[in-house]
Amino acid sequence: MSLLKMKANNSIEKPDWSLIAKYLSGESNATETESVKNWAAAADQNKRELEQHSLLLKKTDKFYQIKEFNTDKAWNKIHQRTVSTAPTNRFIIFRKKTSAIIYKYAAILLLAILLGSAGYYLVKNQMNPVYAEIVSGEGQLVNEFVLPDGSTVTLNSNSKLMYPEAFDNQQREVTITGEGFFDVKPDPDRPFIINAGNARVKVLGTSFNVNAYPEAEAVEVTVNTGIVQVVCCEGEEREVAEILLNAGEKGTVFNSNRKLEKTLNTDRNYLAWKTHTLVFEKTRLAEVVQYLNKVYYTDIQLENKEMENLLLTAQFEEKSADFILNVIRLTFDLELKQENGVHILTGKTTLNN
Repeated sequence: MSLLKMKANNSIEKPDWSLIAKYLSGESNATETESVKNWAAAADQNKRELEQHSLLLKKTDKFYQIKEFNTDKAWNKIHQRTVSTAPTNRFIIFRKKTSAIIYKYAAILLLAILLGSAGYYLVKNQMNPVYAEIVSGEGQLVNEFVLPDGSTVTLNSNSKLMYPEAFDNQQREVTITGEGFFDVKPDPDRPFIINAGNARVKVLGTSFNVNAYPEAEAVEVTVNTGIVQVVCCEGEEREVAEILLNAGEKGTVFNSNRKLEKTLNTDRNYLAWKTHTLVFEKTRLAEVVQYLNKVYYTDIQLENKEMENLLLTAQFEEKSADFILNVIRLTFDLELKQENGVHILTGKTTLNN
């Protein structure tokens, strides 16, 4: 019996579910067993299907134990209750063997039906996936949410991630609006794909940050570990552009002209929104304030332009915004005041006037 039905282009159509059922139930002969193994080895998808069906049957067996039919015990009971006109022993033996065969292949047929149904629902779920989403509100952080494949994502404030409740056998695809840090579980057979505005990010297993707020001028992908592919303008009439990013590199897709750019990542604080670790080395105070407002969701303002060019050198690890503001105030001999929830840094001379 041949398991594979081949098209002219050598693609595999449908497997013989009854033969697979015999194999999984231990009823296949050597030729049939070899046929199933060859089918599984022909494609990674076939191998995964066989493993999934095997797991399905193991789980099903916990609820419905298919036990060997005890023909001897059953027929002995019948023989004890029969009258002298009962069938001969030879006929009883024949019926016993026939019944055993019927039960055996009935069980195999049941397994085949289960496998066929499982295959149908697997295909149906892949064709019509059910989507879920996680959303972070204003000033909120979703920390290390676990996706169906074991990958994790941390979402920054005002961000949303859409993902299927179950990834298919070809790829793992999600869509992000806002900013998120991904730590992707390696799977060479199923790339992890992120749709982020005008960019499409493709990886196998790595960690990286995606910044794709709709109101931003660009989509930024910064790689922490591994290798990431970034594609721009896929599916449009314009020429598709793509780049490969290694750890320490950043890819930028400019929304205005769809230009794709690859640079070294010089921003030591690109993950500060997640880690709350900030490093400043002769950094303009105006830039420091921008980081603080993003990381701590605060509203900090400088009273005059001259203060913007003050240079700060400092490092903060998991410190509060108030702590950092006090360090800045003392470092530059400034004053700090609050008005309607706004923190304002101002010079002493200005306050005295």
